[in-house]
Amino acid sequence: MTGTFLLTVVDTLSILFMGDVMQHRQQIHSALIPGADSMQSSSYDYSSYFAHVQHFIDEADFTVANMEFCLGGPPYTGYPSFSAPEALAEEAAEAGIDLFLCANNHICDKGRRGLVSSLEKYGKIGVPVTGVYRDSLDEQKHNPYIAELGGVRVAFINFTYGTNGIRVPEPFIVNMMDKEKVREAFVRAREKEADIIIALPHWGQEYTTVPDSRQREWAEFLLECGADAVIGSHPHVVQPVVFPVAYSMGNFISNMSLRNTELGLMMILRIAVTSYGDSYVAGLEAVPVWCSRPGGYGNGYTVLPVREFLDRKEEFRSGYNYTKMKDTYNRLKTLFEDDREE
Repeated sequence: MTGTFLLTVVDTLSILFMGDVMQHRQQIHSALIPGADSMQSSSYDYSSYFAHVQHFIDEADFTVANMEFCLGGPPYTGYPSFSAPEALAEEAAEAGIDLFLCANNHICDKGRRGLVSSLEKYGKIGVPVTGVYRDSLDEQKHNPYIAELGGVRVAFINFTYGTNGIRVPEPFIVNMMDKEKVREAFVRAREKEADIIIALPHWGQEYTTVPDSRQREWAEFLLECGADAVIGSHPHVVQPVVFPVAYSMGNFISNMSLRNTELGLMMILRIAVTSYGDSYVAGLEAVPVWCSRPGGYGNGYTVLPVREFLDRKEEFRSGYNYTKMKDTYNRLKTLFEDDREE
C-alpha cells in the first residue's frame, strides 16, 4: 500500500521591508527641537516618523529598512550630500527595526569620514547593517547577513548599482551590482545553510514606475542564483510587484513632492514552515504608505498606511494633501497588485 504524506504548514513568519528612508534638508530643519543646538544629534526629534506604522513593525517577526544617507556627523546636510543625525537611526531602532540596508548610492557622500562615522554610530546603536563593510575580511564574514527567525535561517544580500561616482575609499567595501560578487554571496549563503535568501538590490531609473531592461535581466539572474524573493529600492517611486519580485518600494519618508514620490510601499514577506522542517516564501504583500509632510496630516513628517486613512479625511490638516494621497493611490495601485501572468 502506498502511503500518503501531507505537507502541513505548522508555523508562519513575517518580514517587513521599508523603502527609502531619506533625510533632506527640510526634514533636518523640521526635526530640530526649537532652541536646541543644531550641531548635536540629541537636538533632533524623529518620533513622528514611525508612529502610524508601529503596529506593522510590532506584528512582524523582523523588520528591514533602507537607510539612504550616511551618518557623517555635523554639520547635518541633505541632498546632494547626505549626512543625517544619528537620532534618526536611533529612533528607527527604538521603533523596532532589526536590520539597516546601507548599500545605496549615498552611503559614500561624505567619503572616508562618513563611512567611519556611519559604522561607528550604527555599532553604538546596536542594530546590524549590511551592504557596507570595514574591509574584505569583514565582508567575507558578514556578507550576506543571516538572521535566524524561529529556527529559519534567512540571508539578506544587499547591493547597489553605484555610489554617485564617488570612489569607495580603501579598505572599505560597498556591495556593488557585480554578478560575480553577488553570485559569491549566494554561494556563502548556502554554505552557511540559509533556508531563505532575499536579494535587496538598489537599482533602476529614478522617478519611473516601469522597471527597465537591466532590472528585469537582473531579477532573472537573481532568481536563477537561488533568490526566494527580490525586493528593490532606489527609483523613489513604486514599481510593479510580480511575485516573488518587488521592483521598487519607492520612498518610505522623504521631502520629495514630485509626481508619485510621496506614495511608497512596505512589503510583508511571509515564510511558511512545514511539518518536515522545510520553509518557503508563501507570499509577498504590499502595504501602500503615504509620506505626509508638515501641514499635511500633522505638524511634522509622518508615514500613513494609506488604506487605513482613506476614510479619515477630517483628520488631515490639508484637504489637498488628503486628495493627493487618494488620487496617487488610485492611480498607482495596479502596480502593487500581484499579476502572476505578466
